[in-house]
Amino acid sequence: MSNFIFDDSKRFSGNCTAFVESVKDIDPEMAEILEANWAKLLPVVRDGERVSKARTTFNEAIAVALDEILTRDAETEGE
Repeated sequence: MSNFIFDDSKRFSGNCTAFVESVKDIDPEMAEILEANWAKLLPVVRDGERVSKARTTFNEAIAVALDEILTRDAETEGE
């Protein structure tokens, strides 16, 4: 688990960047998923407010990416 702590003095996007960097050492695959879905992550918070629709879109994209990993791993095990 990362020891990352959000910095209230930074904007959301700055904290996201720092978080992804901290995850790279722990779980490079997850960091890759987050980076691939960066455009969906940043709209989750706008002007200090959470945007529910953007969060749902981001969560759905992450779920698809994780399902793809499970499918790939299952196919690899079946070979």
